[in-house]
Amino acid sequence: MDFQELMLTYGYPILFLGVLLESEAFLLVGVYLANQGYFSLPAVIALAALSSFCITQFCFWLGCRYGSNFIRTRPRWQLRYQRIERLTNRYGTGLVIGFRALYGLRGAVPAAVGLAGFSSARFMVFNALGALVWALVVALLSSNLVQGFNQLYESLPPSETMALYALAAIIGLGLVFQWVKRSRLKRQTVNGLSIQRENGLPLPVETDSRR
Repeated sequence: MDFQELMLTYGYPILFLGVLLESEAFLLVGVYLANQGYFSLPAVIALAALSSFCITQFCFWLGCRYGSNFIRTRPRWQLRYQRIERLTNRYGTGLVIGFRALYGLRGAVPAAVGLAGFSSARFMVFNALGALVWALVVALLSSNLVQGFNQLYESLPPSETMALYALAAIIGLGLVFQWVKRSRLKRQTVNGLSIQRENGLPLPVETDSRR
């Protein structure tokens, strides 16, 4: 059963739970179904914003409560925390509002911000604002894109439609290849750091290339 079938079967509750786990994937499907007349677009935006707000608050609480113990023995997360700490120092509250645009760091950023001692009240306010902005931007942009693609699809002859599918498949395979390549590189880096730590060797010191 795919995302669309799940949402048609269980409605808005599965949209809320889906955004907790898959973020944009369920939101985009919800927007598509709203364009088809199954859902209300304002309801989709509101539920997606609420779901994103809740999961982010949970990650922030985990960082506050367990963050220091968690990263102490995990070199990979120590590197992530250092990266996020630099971003926080550079962008401040702007990072709390806009971190949802940083794919791959959406759980790590609020946890790291919580670990850094960011004010809980301030985080809640900026998190609510960021969740609403994220849901509005993604939903409205994707809604316009869905309408545009529907119009384009209806106007194309069969031969050009097949060419469009082939191009989309090639782009998708390229993105998957890049993701696999980056994942392997990260694992090699983490394994190297773990070996250095076990052997008592000094870890590399990161420098700011902008200096």
